[in-house]
Amino acid sequence: MSPALARRVIDALDQGLTRVESISVHLYGGEPLLNLPAARAMLGRARRKKPGRFSFAVTTNGTCRSPAALELLGAGGFEVVLSVDGPPEVHDRCRRTLRNRPTHADVMRFLRALRRRTRCRVRGSAVVRSGWSLARASRYLRSLPVDTIKAQAVRGPEGTWGLLSPCERDAYGRDLEAVGRRVVRDLEAGKVPQDDRFSSRVLQLLAGARRTAFCGAGETAFGIHPNGDVSPCVLMSAEECRLGHVEEDPRVWVEAGARWKRSQRRRPECRECSALDLCGGGCPAILPICGRDECELCRKNCDVARAIFDRFHSRPEVLLLLAGIT
Repeated sequence: MSPALARRVIDALDQGLTRVESISVHLYGGEPLLNLPAARAMLGRARRKKPGRFSFAVTTNGTCRSPAALELLGAGGFEVVLSVDGPPEVHDRCRRTLRNRPTHADVMRFLRALRRRTRCRVRGSAVVRSGWSLARASRYLRSLPVDTIKAQAVRGPEGTWGLLSPCERDAYGRDLEAVGRRVVRDLEAGKVPQDDRFSSRVLQLLAGARRTAFCGAGETAFGIHPNGDVSPCVLMSAEECRLGHVEEDPRVWVEAGARWKRSQRRRPECRECSALDLCGGGCPAILPICGRDECELCRKNCDVARAIFDRFHSRPEVLLLLAGIT
């Protein structure tokens, strides 16, 4: 993405999303920190908007720790989602350079520098692949100097490298329950849980709300690709779900997003699912690829969220910790 197009992205979001109070711009790649000119252009344009209108986040593999990259992250107050799958013997199995060099040591140097030079909030993010477990991945992430953590099973069609075996998926479900019990212990102790994967659903239960869609794709969330094409989600290719282009009048792709949203039909199996009110029908980007496996994982997450909520049914005020209210 060019700096000129990056600046236009900020203008288009500001003009098109007039119904929302604040906009979070989350940079994905590839590796976003390889394109500092575009990121810098976005940040500079956002500073010309209403104060508080824009915030920034980035998902990074932590291999780019130039002074310029760290300065940009600090200046923008970025939330940094750092991909680190485990200790070296786990992380380096798949996260290597083009020259086949391991990267775990680089990620740790990036994390230390980020903590030393900025006040950015950092989320440790791990992909749980076959041969590793959610329990061990979570334990490793908690050992790092990060603010929040999330470890999640690799997803993909059958044959994807690293997919969990049936036995590993069963263990993953039991580990999710253990994460939920840890969340309960943290709340009992008056602490904000470090693993916040259940927070939005627990708060949804607290508010007595039903989820009518899995997410805000096409309505309050959009994917903008490097060429400026707009899709309902960054995980959806512009070829299949193109809504428009950021150089167009933003009403074009905002209205196209609303039409796409209305066109989404709930699958027959969703109508009888116990998790529907918390799930909203499943991720429209992931479900076509992963199908039943994705549903099982989502249902388990919803079940654990209900268990956390039920634990505090007589003391619902405790759950406000999940929203950062103390």
